[in-house]
Amino acid sequence: MSVRLVALGVLVVFAVASSQASAAGDRTPPTKPGNLRVTAKTKTTISLGWNASSDNSGSVTYKVEMWKDGGHVTVATLPRSQTTYTQTGLVPNVTYYFHIEAVDPSGNRSVSDLAYATTDPDRTPPPAPANLRVTRVTASQVGLSWDAAPDDTGIRSYQVGVTGTSTWNLIWTGPTTVTVVGLAPGTAHAFTVKAQDLGYNFSPASAPASATTEATTDVTPPTAPQLLRVRDQYCGEVGVFWTAATDDQDPPEAIRYRLFINGVLDVDFGTPMGVTRTVTYGDDGENVFVLRAVDSAGNVSGPSNEVRITLDDCL
Repeated sequence: MSVRLVALGVLVVFAVASSQASAAGDRTPPTKPGNLRVTAKTKTTISLGWNASSDNSGSVTYKVEMWKDGGHVTVATLPRSQTTYTQTGLVPNVTYYFHIEAVDPSGNRSVSDLAYATTDPDRTPPPAPANLRVTRVTASQVGLSWDAAPDDTGIRSYQVGVTGTSTWNLIWTGPTTVTVVGLAPGTAHAFTVKAQDLGYNFSPASAPASATTEATTDVTPPTAPQLLRVRDQYCGEVGVFWTAATDDQDPPEAIRYRLFINGVLDVDFGTPMGVTRTVTYGDDGENVFVLRAVDSAGNVSGPSNEVRITLDDCL
């Protein structure tokens, strides 16, 4: 009896080793997933179907690849039994490309033909944002907040309008709060907000909210920012460093900074600290960077040191 048990154990070990050797030596890819096709689409989804692959191992995994930003990314990994897939979270009226990879346990793979479709256009605007309210008032700033606007495709951005100006200030998707800056002390303003969805449809303007900036006797500007440094980081972006300004009345967190590139206002920093910032730069070639500080009364400091830097075009 003991001899038979030992012999059986040898056979089991041999069988396992043979199986591993077979898997390691498998260089035959699965058959190509056939007839990849778009079966349905909406404003934000694309559904796919394909014919199953086969493999000598009897096991196949599908990887759904979507082309995005010049390359393809795996958006789903599926078992062999599943030959359908729906990609969600897409943007209306955009063309998306897909292919399916069939992969066996040895890593051999085959790739389907491409399939593509354009999501349906979105022509329905979101409703006007509700409950626009004033959250903070200083001599030169007004803080606003509102309820997020609902939409079937999602909100891309909000735009805030201010009486007395001819433009709308663009606020990117995410926050439903904003601080309007650069207002004159002791002046009345009305504000409205619009929502823009992923189909680029604008909502009607919200009901207005009004505020009067505080009167002030503060006429002393903050000190100029010091030690401005600019670092060319990568293809259209720079890092900006500086030492924070001081003010006779405002704490450091109440001071804002305005960055000028070649004499033109490029960005107003809402977090007034001497930290790294990433901004879109100006022209190819040499650019001149200058920073100014602004206190809550709207007083503007003198210029920081100039930084001249040559920026390269990545194209």
